[in-house]
Amino acid sequence: MPATVAGTTTTGQPILTTDRGVLVLNTRVPLPPGAQVTVALPPPAPATDEPFDALRGGDWPALQETLETLAKADPVAARALSSTILPQANPRLAATLLAFTGQVTNGDARAWLGEPAVKALEELGRSDLLEKLDDDFKQLARQSGETLPGEWRPYSVPFSDGTELSRFQMYVRHPDGETVDEDGETETGGVARANRFLIDLTLSRIGELQLDGLLRPRRFDLILRTRIPLPPEMRQEIGRLFNESVESLGMTGGVSFQAGTQGWVAIQPGAKSGVGVSA
Repeated sequence: MPATVAGTTTTGQPILTTDRGVLVLNTRVPLPPGAQVTVALPPPAPATDEPFDALRGGDWPALQETLETLAKADPVAARALSSTILPQANPRLAATLLAFTGQVTNGDARAWLGEPAVKALEELGRSDLLEKLDDDFKQLARQSGETLPGEWRPYSVPFSDGTELSRFQMYVRHPDGETVDEDGETETGGVARANRFLIDLTLSRIGELQLDGLLRPRRFDLILRTRIPLPPEMRQEIGRLFNESVESLGMTGGVSFQAGTQGWVAIQPGAKSGVGVSA
C-alpha cells in the first residue's frame, strides 16, 4: 500500500498518510517527511466456513451450495426441485412447510431432497454436500425436539423468494382434539391431528408481521397480524389470493386480519426453560 511520510510522533514513530487513513508505524526507523514509501500489509486470513446454527442466522450455506451445484449440472431439474421442496409464497406453502418439518423430525435430509437429487450429487462427486446437509438436519432435529412452553416446537425453515434463499423461525404445535372440527375427521371416523404454526417476519414496507395458521386435513385458516392496519385494497387482494390457493388444493378456509398489539403470540425468555409464551 503506497503511503507518504507526514512526520513523526513525540516518541519518534513515523506517521504515514494513505488512501485508507493515517497510520503510525510501530518502529522508530527515521523517515524524512514527504518521503514516498510502500507499506506491506499482512495477508488476509483464510476464509473459514461458519458453522450452521439452527437457532441463529438467516442463511444456509450447505443448502445454498447444493442448489447451486445442481443448477450448474441441470438448471431445469434444479428449478423443479426448488419449486417442489422449498417453502415459497405460493399455493403450496403449507404443504412444503409440513413436508420439511416432517423430514426434519426424522433427521433425513436425503429423503427431503429426493432420490434424483441425491443420485445427481453423488454422480457429480459431491457426496460431501449430502454429509453436510445430514449434519444440518441432525441439528435441526435436536432443535425441534425441544418442547417450549405452550407445547410449541421450534423449526428453522428455508424460504425462497424466487431469487434468494433464506431461513426463518417457525413454531408448530398440535392443538387439543376438541379444536378440530368435522373437517378434521379421518375416513375411519377418528380425528386427525391439526397443526398450528406461527411465523414472525419483518417486512420492509409493512413492518412486523405474524402469520398464525391452523391446518387441518381439509381446511386451512390463517390469521395475519400487523402492528398497523393494512389498507383495504391490500386485505382484499390477500383474501383473494388466499381463497384461490386453498381452493386449488381442494380445501376450504379463510384468512382474517388483526391490527394493533392485541392477540400477538410471543415467544419470550423465561426464568426456567429459557423461553415463555404470551398471547
